[in-house]
Amino acid sequence: MSSAKKILLAAAGLLLASAAVCGVQAWRERSVGPVGRPVLSGPIYVPVAVDAPAVKAEVWDAPAPLARGREWVYDVFTPPEIFYSPRTRQFAVKPPPGVGDDTPEMPFGVELVAVKRDPFRLQLIGYVGEDADARGVFENRMSGEIFLAAAGRRVPNLALTVKAFGVRREGITLPESMTVNQRVATAVIHDEQSRQDVTLTQRERHFSGNMFALVASTGETATREVRVGDVFKIGDANYRIEKIVLDPAAIEITKTAPTLELPERRTLPVRFDPTESPASSSP
Repeated sequence: MSSAKKILLAAAGLLLASAAVCGVQAWRERSVGPVGRPVLSGPIYVPVAVDAPAVKAEVWDAPAPLARGREWVYDVFTPPEIFYSPRTRQFAVKPPPGVGDDTPEMPFGVELVAVKRDPFRLQLIGYVGEDADARGVFENRMSGEIFLAAAGRRVPNLALTVKAFGVRREGITLPESMTVNQRVATAVIHDEQSRQDVTLTQRERHFSGNMFALVASTGETATREVRVGDVFKIGDANYRIEKIVLDPAAIEITKTAPTLELPERRTLPVRFDPTESPASSSP
């Protein structure tokens, strides 16, 4: 038998075998029948609505003022507007809108305008003459008298004595310029009250250790001069100056009035000046 006939017989055999396999598979599928639905062991699923979780609403407490004063109130999203005064070297604030307005504070009735030092009761304002004949020009702050004096002159109503007086050249630096030599009068004054010597010069005023304050009624421009221990009245209220501080400028003052159960004592800084420039407003 030739090789070509062998190949044809082999191919025919494979074809018959394949047909037989396919026929058997088709017969099995027809005999099994359709597949049924699976049997569930548990109850049928039914969707159930879930209640929303309970949410507790809380209201934040109103911001409390700081110890520096009622106006120093910090809200979470609206801090106060802070101002800095280079003149008084103090901060002042403007509270945020709507904060602290529910319980307004009663006005104290007095504001501090300024704190100043008392000039010494004798001032050297110039001189006349030359060398040994020079005389100082003095101002009596108590009487307003202007007089000439040299070493040895006593001023009885001031309890002061001019111990020494002289004129000498001093180097003085002028603003935005060079240093020049000028004749400057100087006097050494013995203070009989303090038992100390004080040096006066014509170049500048000399101040004592005493201080006074300028106060005004709230919102008013007219001022009055007060010192420690002074008592004054505005309306039905009486005020007493307890303490005066120069740097930073402040006064301690006590208020008594028929409407107050107890005396009210406060420390007042220099009143807020709206012309001052604002500083940073962050807490």
